[in-house]
Amino acid sequence: MDRVAQTLITAAGIGTIAAVLLVCVFLFSVAIPLFRSTRVEPEHTFAEAPGRQSPLRIGIDEYWLMGWSLGAGGQLQAFGLSDGAPIGKPIWIRAEDKDDAAALSCAAFDPDGKSVALGFADGSVRLGAIGFKTRFLPEVPKSLVDLDTGDSRPYQDGIAQRTSEGQIRLQQLALALSPRTPPVSASAIEQIDFSVLPEGPVFCARSADGRISVNAVHKRTNLLTDEDAIDVETAELPLPEGVTTPPRKVLITGTADNVYAIWSDGRLVRYETRDLSHPRQVEAIRLTPQNDAQITAADFLLGKATLVTGDSLGRVRAWFSTKPARADTRDGVKLVMGHELPPCEGPVESLTVSSRSRLIAVGDSRGHVRLEYVTSERSLAEVKVDDAPVRLLAFAPKEDGLVAATDKGVALWSLDAGYPEVTLATLTRPVWYETYNAPAQVWQATGGNDAFEPKFGLWPLVFGTLKATFYSMLFGAPLALLAAIYTSEFLGGRARARIKPLIETMASLPSVVLGFLAGLVIAPVIETIVPATIASFFTVPLAMLSGAFLWQMLSSSTAIRFARWRFVCMILLLPLGLLAAYGIGPGIERWLFDGDLRLWLDHQGDGAAIGGWVILLLPLSSVASLLFMVRTVHPWLRGISGAWTRRQAASVDFLKFLVGLALAVAIALCVGMLLIGFGFDPRGVSRDSEWALVGTYVQRNAMVVGFMMGFAIVPLIYTLADDALTTVPAHLRSASLAAGATPWQTLTRIVIPTAMSGLFAAVMIGFGRAVGETMIVLMAAGNTPITRMNIFEGFRTLSASIAVELPEAAAGTTHYRTLFLAALTLFVMTVLVNTGAEVVRQRFRRRAYEL
Repeated sequence: MDRVAQTLITAAGIGTIAAVLLVCVFLFSVAIPLFRSTRVEPEHTFAEAPGRQSPLRIGIDEYWLMGWSLGAGGQLQAFGLSDGAPIGKPIWIRAEDKDDAAALSCAAFDPDGKSVALGFADGSVRLGAIGFKTRFLPEVPKSLVDLDTGDSRPYQDGIAQRTSEGQIRLQQLALALSPRTPPVSASAIEQIDFSVLPEGPVFCARSADGRISVNAVHKRTNLLTDEDAIDVETAELPLPEGVTTPPRKVLITGTADNVYAIWSDGRLVRYETRDLSHPRQVEAIRLTPQNDAQITAADFLLGKATLVTGDSLGRVRAWFSTKPARADTRDGVKLVMGHELPPCEGPVESLTVSSRSRLIAVGDSRGHVRLEYVTSERSLAEVKVDDAPVRLLAFAPKEDGLVAATDKGVALWSLDAGYPEVTLATLTRPVWYETYNAPAQVWQATGGNDAFEPKFGLWPLVFGTLKATFYSMLFGAPLALLAAIYTSEFLGGRARARIKPLIETMASLPSVVLGFLAGLVIAPVIETIVPATIASFFTVPLAMLSGAFLWQMLSSSTAIRFARWRFVCMILLLPLGLLAAYGIGPGIERWLFDGDLRLWLDHQGDGAAIGGWVILLLPLSSVASLLFMVRTVHPWLRGISGAWTRRQAASVDFLKFLVGLALAVAIALCVGMLLIGFGFDPRGVSRDSEWALVGTYVQRNAMVVGFMMGFAIVPLIYTLADDALTTVPAHLRSASLAAGATPWQTLTRIVIPTAMSGLFAAVMIGFGRAVGETMIVLMAAGNTPITRMNIFEGFRTLSASIAVELPEAAAGTTHYRTLFLAALTLFVMTVLVNTGAEVVRQRFRRRAYEL
């Protein structure tokens, strides 16, 4: 039977290790593709695309069947991607749907790749969309019967393809244009850009006569005739003083509140256009530090908040607006260069942005095309078209293809960008995201629209995990260890037999119930009595200690007679301590925090920082006071107290306790004043200080989580610690007591060193329980991924993010794989902590054997 048991236990142990390793392998296999390189493969090359003479734009469909080219004269032509052959007749775009209408003079496309604004020679504008329409033929035509699965053929001014389900899918060019606007200029529109707002489109334009205008389009319907009419509200933007040449490009932001005018020499002027009746110039900067550099390309990323520029020196930079505390602009907004990408080999000739992410393609004058991801400043791949300058670039709608046009031909590549949003730098270091005042570590994987810039910084989640663990261990570990010491060494056998199972029963409470109580019951109650809650951390221990000292003043006969009620009396002191906290809480708020703790925490009111330092330093100053009394006062009293009675000794002991308490308060005051003198404030220098110990109060915060999660780990640590203390051989205790040591000396010098390996293991197991806790932090921590130590603010942990976001993350996406990377990070953290704990435990165990 022993051999069978040994075999089964060995097999189970090996199986457990194998299962854990397989979990690690699975997490690693899902997360490792995040770091693979981009794949670019050539697909088709043909001499030219129809209408490519002086082209304005090229686009391709999502099935890689057709493309379209918009010529400078307004010729829109579809062509096949396999050979470049024209499909159907060209469509001529005019100011009106008639042959003698004004010709096309310029065009601007939204980063979504479909919406377009067209400017004409008569000064009018038309808005619309150029794309493709897809439909499935109800019956298979005779000319397409022989099509095999995946094959395609031109059909009815489009391309038909047989799908894997046997259907015929027809792809055709689609053009939809709104009626033209009234002329906004007396001359031709040469530059245009637009944004579509809920209330209507807004476009900016530069005409041939050099005028810059911003125009809001309003559509109204005649209630009598049911006809639509278009009105345009126009505001002219003046050129800067001393500037006579028109800008190279005009661009409008996605919210239409700013217009950028860009000159070839690198000058940028920003106009605020929130109120079209009073537009104003608010900022002027240079996009090129060298005077000899010229701006050769400029466009907005998806969302039209980040401007990307290319210059004649091959540099590519990204600019976005921020709101620094002391901006030197008229509207408090400052345009900054947030990213500088690796330079191209030659001057930048063309630049295009993806309609799905922050991916861009840059073409230079030497025929090279480079793929860059702006947020991570990551250069993904570089391909060569030919030796001619790259005139046009375009991404496929699904970001799985890239087309480039030069004077010698057109080339098409298949593209697998991988996961360019994620690098080791973006995961672990601050990144400068658009509209942020400075680089920051942020976790925000999803947003409200497609233009959202995903942020995959893992540090806020790791920080939240460590913060939750720290505060829960700070509350739970000392309480559990002291309880184990008391029940194991000082409590009577009958009482211990009842109390230990009762504490162990606490472990049966589900964490979801504890989280529910913490988030919906405890947190709202504590919010109303914050000063009393803070006071209770001091009044409850003081009530217990005062009761202990008062018990010593009883006569020996009385103490022996009521010994069985000692524990009951101690328990009754708990509500007395809470009542005392409730009573003195308002006084503490009035004396130390200028009458309002919440305002004081928010850096408001006239309260000094000394109140916060006193509260924070009091536990450490109490330890310092205790050490001082033990090292100096105790030996002196021991020498003169030989003839004292029990009551006299107890009275002096209680007086010594009060003196030590006063000394602790004095130490806290002195150290606090010293810290204030050096300029330190526990609230930090501002409300957003990362390492502020206290700050703005949030209902679901670290204090609530620390209390409830500490409550969850107390039974685990207590049980293991009690077992470790109980298993210390009885002959060690007996020998110590026989040598004249007191029970407390026996505990501190014999029992605890012997049981240290077990006590440390208990703490580490509780630590692991706190690190992996999900439901309590999910329901009581607020789930805000911030990196501030403030005990009154919430946080977000790795486990909570995985629980909340993984069910909503699409399989295979960057978000999905990053969550698995977060799980792998949690796994590695746990393994490292447990490994280090085992090393330390073995060291304590060897020391116990030596003892």
